[in-house]
Order: sequence, then structure tokens, then C-alpha cells
Amino acid sequence: MSNSKIYSLFQKQVKNQKDDLELRIIISFESTSQRDKFLSNNKNLKILSKYDFIPSICVNLNRDQIKKYEKDKLIKQIEEDQRLFLSIMDFFEILNLNDYKISQFSYTGNNVKVGIIDTGIEEDVPSIYNSISKSYILEKGVKKSNKNNLKSEISHGTILASLICNQFKDSEGNFIGIAPNSKIFDFNITNLKQEYYFSNILDIFDLITKEKIELEILLISFTTLNPSDGRDILSLACDLLVEKGLIVVCPAGNNGPESYTIGSPSAAKNVLTIGSITKMRTISDFSGRGPSLDKRIKPDFCLPGAEIKIPISNDLTINATGTSVAAAICVGIIALIKEHNPNASYNEIKELFLKSSTDLGYDENTQGFGIPNIVNIFKNLNIFLERILPYNYLIKKALAITIEFTIIAIVIYYLFYFIMFI
Repeated sequence: MSNSKIYSLFQKQVKNQKDDLELRIIISFESTSQRDKFLSNNKNLKILSKYDFIPSICVNLNRDQIKKYEKDKLIKQIEEDQRLFLSIMDFFEILNLNDYKISQFSYTGNNVKVGIIDTGIEEDVPSIYNSISKSYILEKGVKKSNKNNLKSEISHGTILASLICNQFKDSEGNFIGIAPNSKIFDFNITNLKQEYYFSNILDIFDLITKEKIELEILLISFTTLNPSDGRDILSLACDLLVEKGLIVVCPAGNNGPESYTIGSPSAAKNVLTIGSITKMRTISDFSGRGPSLDKRIKPDFCLPGAEIKIPISNDLTINATGTSVAAAICVGIIALIKEHNPNASYNEIKELFLKSSTDLGYDENTQGFGIPNIVNIFKNLNIFLERILPYNYLIKKALAITIEFTIIAIVIYYLFYFIMFI
């Protein structure tokens, strides 16, 4: 077993790295005191970022520097600040507003706090008006939506938020959003280069802990192109968040259909990793497949993620596809559970999903444990009831039946009279 402090999946890249080429590197430590001692010993090292949630720093290093710091006893692990990519595919097909309907339950995710780490959510979009509790922007200068040109301004995060808490109603008066009364916290990591890294997510984790932002569910819309064994710093940080009581949901990524295509942080042990199915209940070709590089089952479950129609305004509907769409649907379902039981843990929710899932007939590293069924979830919670017909409707129906029986009785009476006496 190698004792190298260079992360195993990064060692080959370091070996082949050109001498003068610098890479974005994350160095992690066992404690903040060890990190600070390292920084005191290396005052000339230019630090890009420093993190407390998982004691670490982000720096640019060449191969010789990496080799040098690998020998430092204060360091726990050296790895690449891997680039992340949004887990959504084409979604710009504009359709008429449809009667897309998700749920008819009495639970609406009322006041459940959901964080979304993405490229920003446009607050003035009609579908999610007044649903955003607070927005946090890492880099200033992010553009807001232009109502006169809404199509060009729809962000990835806006689409996912519209799946979770859409305020439009279908033809029967039901909210289209799965958890329309949930509260969304927008963690916007948009930057001018449109490049996203582990370090951007770690910044958000530090923000959440330092400002003591109370969340119940966190959706991370990003994943790496390279597969993971769940031991990289971002995966470990997600596991730590789950240990602290937060439910973390990640898309399986759009790098399928080959095996071993689950990246980070989707490969983390304690996040719920969601793959995509089509309307025909088949696994989407693009959906990332497991196992993780350390042979664990991933994804955990699959949910609809192909050509989901999402109304954004009265005259604009987005046709969204990608595993982050499926992950957002999962977040909405969890928000319903969290409204019923705010103390529901990761293990309890996963177990509930397991009990409520339907096997799709694929191997476990393609479908995970199947597709969770909302009705089965609520039945397993012993709180599902068939929809009760309105009182006024029952009165009218009873009156109509009474009249019908009265007419039939009169007809029978006169027929009997006619036969007996005529």
C-alpha cells in the first residue's frame, strides 16, 4: 500500500506533468493548527484560498513543488483542484405551457430549507417568485434576468429551482412544483471565466459553517468528468456535512453509458446520487454508471431526468434533460418528507427510499436501487390517504342519487299498479 501523500488518482498526472507547468492544487491537513503551522513555515507560498470546514488551502504548484511538499509531515493529502461541470444537457426547446403534474399530497415542503449550489437563480422569474430566501454570490457582477428577454437569461439553477418550488398550477389547481412552499437558498458560484472547481464548492461549505446557515437539504449540481473513489477532498467534505445532519443530493453526471463514470462529489459515500430515467422508464443513455472506483454501488436511485417540461412563465416552458434534473426532483421529494419529519436523517431517508422503490430490471450499478415511488413513500410513512371528494360535491351527488331512486320507485309503483289492476 502506497504511503504517498499525493492522492492516488492524481499520482499519474503528477508523474507526467511538465516541469514548468503549474496546476491548481488543494493541500489538506488534519487540523487548522497544522495548516496554520505549515503556512507559517512557508510564508512565500502564494495562497489562492484557505478553508476551515476541511482544513486545507488552494495553491498553484509545479511538479517539483508538489514533490517537495509531499515530504512535509504536516500535510495530510495533496490533490488536484479538479474542474467541475454542470450535470444538465440541452434544455432550450421552448414549448407551450403544459399540465405537468408531480404531486397531489397535502405536504408541500413548507418552510423546508433547501440550498442549491449552481450558477445562480434568477429571482424575478415568475415560476419561483418569492421562493428565494437568500442569495449568496461568490463573485460580484452576476447579471440578473431581463424580463424582456427571458429565454436568454434562464440559468441552470433557475431551472432546478423551478422543478422544486414551481408556483404555477395545473388544470386541477395543484402546484406544479414538487415542494412549492420550500425555501430556497441560492449559492451562486458563477464567475467570469465560467470555470468551476472543487475550491468553489469548498468556499460555499465554509460560508455555510461560518455564517451558521440553517439548511436541511443541499443540492450540488456539479460533478467531475473523471471518476472518483469518494476519497477526494470534496467527497469527504460532503460526507462530513451529512454527518452534521445535512442531506446532500448529487447528480450521477452525464458521462454514461459506460461503467465507472461517477465523478466527484457524486461518488461520496453518504450523498444521495441520482441517475436519470426516460419517460419510458428506461435508463437514459447519458446517465452516469457505477460502480465508484472503490467498487461501491452508485448511483443510489434513478428519477425522471429526460425531457421534463418546466413552465417558467405564462408563455415559456423549458424542456430540461440531465441527471441534475433527476437530482432536483429527488430534493423535492425529500422536502416533503422533511416537512412531515424534520428530524429525518440521511439513513432514514435512504431506507425509506429503499422500501419505496421499484426495480427497473437493470443491474444495480446502472439503476442503483431503482426508482422511488412517492405514493409508496407516503404509504410507508402511514400518512397517505386517497383524495377525499369535496363535501359540496358529495351533497350534490347524494341529492342526484336520491332523485334518481325516487323516480325509479315511482315508475315501479305505477308499473305494479298497472299490472295488478288493469
